[in-house]
Amino acid sequence: MIYGWALSAAGVDVTHFVRKGKQAQFKDGVTLDLLDERKGHPQKNIARYALKCVEAVTPSDGYELIIVPTNAQQTEDALKMLVPVSGQATFLIFSSNWDGVAFIDQLLPRDRYLMGYPDGGGTIREGVYWTNLGGEVHLGEVDGQPAAKLEKVKALFARADIKPDVQGNILHWLWVHNAGVIGFAAGFAKRRDMQAYLKDGALLRECILSTKELYELCRLRGVDLKQYPEVGYMNLPVWLVMLLLRWNFRRNESMQRFTAHAASQGSLQETKAHYVSMMKTASELGFDMPHTQALGTYLQDV
Repeated sequence: MIYGWALSAAGVDVTHFVRKGKQAQFKDGVTLDLLDERKGHPQKNIARYALKCVEAVTPSDGYELIIVPTNAQQTEDALKMLVPVSGQATFLIFSSNWDGVAFIDQLLPRDRYLMGYPDGGGTIREGVYWTNLGGEVHLGEVDGQPAAKLEKVKALFARADIKPDVQGNILHWLWVHNAGVIGFAAGFAKRRDMQAYLKDGALLRECILSTKELYELCRLRGVDLKQYPEVGYMNLPVWLVMLLLRWNFRRNESMQRFTAHAASQGSLQETKAHYVSMMKTASELGFDMPHTQALGTYLQDV
């Protein structure tokens, strides 16, 4: 929703594909309560977005780019639905990823899709989209080689003052991102309330130690962690990481908005799906992850 609004405001012709029976829900548009982190834009903005919606797509529609912003466990079904009716549109798959792209390659040639991840998110509060829009967007070709479609998508986001962060290995970036999220998300499933979660020191400690394990799993999987300086904070003492996390969640409004959907059923199901995949990878590599394994208890009833 927020990227549709930002691109539309920049003059891009944007159409939202919604589930059957949902089009009427948006006939009067939606209200966005935005924390806008783009340079040159008002930081706080209450915007009315008169979005254009359809419940069906056909090859004759002539779409040039289809953005697929799904939870990871929904991506394959979304592509199976959209690819046959997409004409020659390029796909930007805006989803987390741990399992690789084999299932995508079965549906789309690589010259028709890019991988990416948004720098924004939020939730719906009393009918209002309470969210943040980051100043950049993460993009990449699966094989790391720049191509014309990547340049077009970069230009599209730049038109909306969203800086393209192009990754040489987008899959590795996505794996590292997942490793930095899933341990904390699995622990959050125990409390499902941010204040209670942050107060639980023993649980936070387990989440931090789990994240260390998951970064190591990435390294064993072939990721050069030196290429991702953002993981360096995990080398700090656990007590200091805990202090920084509590400060960030309590004081950083961007973080508060970005993680506001964490207790939703969809987010919890995505966490569980990634957790299962990560534990499978660890088993295949013969890598023991006791802290991550312990957190799995909180995902059993998801």
